[in-house]
Amino acid sequence: MQLSATDEDRHLPGTDIFWGESWYHDFAAADGSYGGYLRLGLYPNQEVAWSWVYLVRKARPLVVVRDHAALCPRSDELLSTSSLPGAAHAGSSAWGPEKPLHSYRITATGNGVELANPADAFLSVNDEPESGPSADVELDLTWTGVTPPYAYTVTTRFEQSAWVSGTVRINDESFEVHCPGQRDHSWGARDWWSFGWVWCSGRLNDGTWWHCARSIVPKVDIFQAGYVISPDMTLTPVESVGVEYSLDADQLPRSGTLKVGNLALNWEVQLAAPILLVSPEGKQSRFPRSMCRFNTADGREGSGWIEFNFPEGVARSGEIGS
Repeated sequence: MQLSATDEDRHLPGTDIFWGESWYHDFAAADGSYGGYLRLGLYPNQEVAWSWVYLVRKARPLVVVRDHAALCPRSDELLSTSSLPGAAHAGSSAWGPEKPLHSYRITATGNGVELANPADAFLSVNDEPESGPSADVELDLTWTGVTPPYAYTVTTRFEQSAWVSGTVRINDESFEVHCPGQRDHSWGARDWWSFGWVWCSGRLNDGTWWHCARSIVPKVDIFQAGYVISPDMTLTPVESVGVEYSLDADQLPRSGTLKVGNLALNWEVQLAAPILLVSPEGKQSRFPRSMCRFNTADGREGSGWIEFNFPEGVARSGEIGS
């Protein structure tokens, strides 16, 4: 897929009920002290938008501002979200490139909750908002790419490793952000409840960046894709991704291994930020996302995010001891 500046914008939707368009952005402090991710998903055929702001800090509760019933903006409106009147997790956000395919800025405000036990996110009934102490959130963050975006060949999607800068406020506390991160933009029919996958991105302290994704379906490879960026900023696509992982009693990932082409990584979860996803028909999928510490056999270390998609009742591969 050849990218142009207009690919930062919205695309003409298809007719599938699961057709969606999403913008995802994350950040992870090199020392593991803070991180977060934001995602805006538009589902015009369901007349709804999903808005996520998840923030993690060492020895602090998970902060969640999640709205799965936000207003889906019209195609001629600026890319933004606003909650319906009376929504439990009310908020608004504005998304847009400052320089297409290079830098991207998000501003957001919202009233969410704190979760002392991240696994409580899986307790939501009928996609109702999470319960917990109130958290008032405001942020202004910019992602600046370290290389041009990487366009997938198997689907309509691009990924970009980036430096992230800006500010975040949670209640009365504010902190500056300057750390590695990732962003992606995806559009097409995406059925979250049909099969499992793993997605990951991060940066090592020698200047190596990576991104990868693959299906985790027993005996079937639906897709494997990714890239490694060397310290001299050369991006090399990879077509082979391997993963092994262990889960705790709450079905949250704990640790594992990852191989992105020739880059072999060990990973261990530092801070968890999971989501329960509910389809229009009521199907459920556990979507654990975690900020991790990564290391290599030659002593390099780094930080980043890993996500798994575990649809209910669907077999998956890669679990250690399974």
